[in-house]
Amino acid sequence: MRVSKVLKAVCGFSREVVIVSAELIEDDRPILRVRVRAKQRRRGRCGRCGTLASWFDNGDGERSWRHIDAGHATVEITATARRVDCSQCGPTVAQVPWARHNSAFTRSFEDLVVHDAIVGNKQAAADRYGTSWRAVNNMCIRVAQEALERVDLLDGLTAIAIDEVKVQEGPQVPDRRV
Repeated sequence: MRVSKVLKAVCGFSREVVIVSAELIEDDRPILRVRVRAKQRRRGRCGRCGTLASWFDNGDGERSWRHIDAGHATVEITATARRVDCSQCGPTVAQVPWARHNSAFTRSFEDLVVHDAIVGNKQAAADRYGTSWRAVNNMCIRVAQEALERVDLLDGLTAIAIDEVKVQEGPQVPDRRV
């Protein structure tokens, strides 16, 4: 079995992600740095609205995202931060399948941390994963906004609350947490 196939399974990547290389950096706590890229058909989408957009430039070069730990090693995903010229949003970073827009963490990592914040509290989740309370708060906001986009608000849902963060759409209604 090829190393890239094992890394894809360990990191939980879909078929839309291509693993370019991987290196293990020995330190107090080892860091597994996995260099990835999106498949060709996923490269030209706006990171904000998801529409097809033309290529703009290579942005600021390499960008890295924190991923779920593998064993004792911290996993860091790196890729080129390409930018596209969206007709609606203007020049912006292209959408990547492993992370939400404007985040330094992968989707999997954010989902895990937000789950811990829901079950416990934000400070405990921040301490467990070595992030700040503010980073956990921003993760909760991004996950709540994504959940609101998937839910039909006409079915009676008025708000989604995760710990202390509440994202509300539509007319102002008395506080009913779901």
